[in-house]
Amino acid sequence: MNKSALMKGTLILTIAGLVTRILGFFYKIFLSNALGTEKLGVYQLVFPIYSLMFTLYACGIQTAISKLVAENKKNGKKILYLGYACSAAIAITCSCFLLFFHDFISIYFIHEKTCAESLKILALVFPFCSLTSCINGYYYGLKRTAVPATSQLIEQVFRIISVYGISLLLGKGNLTVTCELAVFGIVVGEFASALYNVFSLFVLKKSIHKQSYTSEATNIKTTYSSKSKSIFSSLIVLSIPLTANHFFISILHSVEAILIPNMLQRYGLSNQMALSLYGILTGMSMALIMFPSTITNSLSVLLLPSVSEAKAQKDDYYITNAASLSIKYSLLIGIFSTGIFLLFGEALGQLLFHNQTAGSFLTILSWLCPFIYLATTLSSIMNGLGKTHITFINSIVGLGLRIFFLLFFIPIDGIRGYLISLLVSQLATSFLDYWAIKKYVTFSFQPIQWLVIPMISMSFLGFFLSKYYTFLVQVTTLPPLLLLGGICSLLLILYLLVLYWLHIFSIKELHN
Repeated sequence: MNKSALMKGTLILTIAGLVTRILGFFYKIFLSNALGTEKLGVYQLVFPIYSLMFTLYACGIQTAISKLVAENKKNGKKILYLGYACSAAIAITCSCFLLFFHDFISIYFIHEKTCAESLKILALVFPFCSLTSCINGYYYGLKRTAVPATSQLIEQVFRIISVYGISLLLGKGNLTVTCELAVFGIVVGEFASALYNVFSLFVLKKSIHKQSYTSEATNIKTTYSSKSKSIFSSLIVLSIPLTANHFFISILHSVEAILIPNMLQRYGLSNQMALSLYGILTGMSMALIMFPSTITNSLSVLLLPSVSEAKAQKDDYYITNAASLSIKYSLLIGIFSTGIFLLFGEALGQLLFHNQTAGSFLTILSWLCPFIYLATTLSSIMNGLGKTHITFINSIVGLGLRIFFLLFFIPIDGIRGYLISLLVSQLATSFLDYWAIKKYVTFSFQPIQWLVIPMISMSFLGFFLSKYYTFLVQVTTLPPLLLLGGICSLLLILYLLVLYWLHIFSIKELHN
């Protein structure tokens, strides 16, 4: 086992994720302009329900499939089929539940009755999403990331094309976008992604699976029986605690998302203004803050099966190196992202969304970046080690703090109280995850190389290039967005060169 397989898989997922995020980002700009901030807020209120249902039928089962396939590749297809049977049954039940109770949920849970029709449409997506998540979990277990990466792109492309095309058709040449149409685009995208995944499984199987089964990991001495009953038992044993943990966390996330507009109204805002602020925060600012997380998300997806496989082989050296490398690069990416949003947040909000409030949120939220990216990586390592109960407890503590701040500080301090709660809760979660992982993985944390030097480098480079950007805007006729893109790209190149020169960043360590 070596780190190059992990880095190669991460690179594939990252490239696809970046393209997907770029498409999705421009799609968000399109939606924000087409819907307006209030309707964008209503559209965003659908996603807590989406996330809650996904947790039930996919989240734990996908992780269980990935982990079991990583440890028992010879029975990978059997694990996949049994996992999907469980997932599909739950997904269909969720669809029926939402079809029957969409009015009740929109009025009494979301507290926004205009979401009812969108929830009815959303119910159609669950069986397709279930199929995609299970097949992706199977490929993650094999560490074959090309298919999941491609399915991401397909889902995003079909979502955008369907919404844009139908809106033109309904408006007879003019764009007419509604919340319901935007949700229907999710259904179309997931349906296209599911079709591709089925095609890959049965049509492309010779070229993909033959290579997978002959890999070095097929010699792992597995503890799982090849019998279907034993595999099914293993799936249940792994997926139930994972699903329960994620479901409880999803409930807290959903409560948080639904409480924000309500607490803003207690602060004194109208329903329209509260929904507008919620739409700006979640649909604009947070979407941009999470953009660089494509790399750390890709890494975390592959860390779980890789660490799980290494644990089965008792390869402590690999676990230590993978953990060290992942933590280091999560911090380096987070520091760079903080610098970008802190220095150029106002300009990004204005140029991309034509919204000054979105820019202000970006500047405040910039401090979240290292903690968000690091927490994702740490929790994935802990799950790979089988310590899911620890990540669950840490997440509950972080979310509990956030909801406490939300309930008591938003009515007093408005949206600023929520932004502070995000920072405090994410800092607490990251610290708890790091403290826990040190108990099980021995690695040397290097604060000077991983934190101090990158922060100093980013501060100096960012200060001079931000001044240079201001100067260029005044003396050139080039579009400010083009200038800003060029400055951010130059800042990234110089940042990497400085880290490379100081032997903090090395291409060699990604292959060894």
